[in-house]
Amino acid sequence: MNEYIVCLRKRNSPRLSIRICQEKCPFKDNCKEYLAYQKMSVQQGQVPVLDDSIPVAVALP
Repeated sequence: MNEYIVCLRKRNSPRLSIRICQEKCPFKDNCKEYLAYQKMSVQQGQVPVLDDSIPVAVALP
């Protein structure tokens, strides 16, 4: 399932897949929409995937 955020920097098509934002956006560290998405993902138990991370299996309790 693709998840989307509304990018405040894009004017023509602000709805953006979170994967594109994670992989290509140079402003994601200061973007309030992206940071809110990450915070929400962690609260829901999802692990956010960063572009410089390597997938690792994690044992959950």
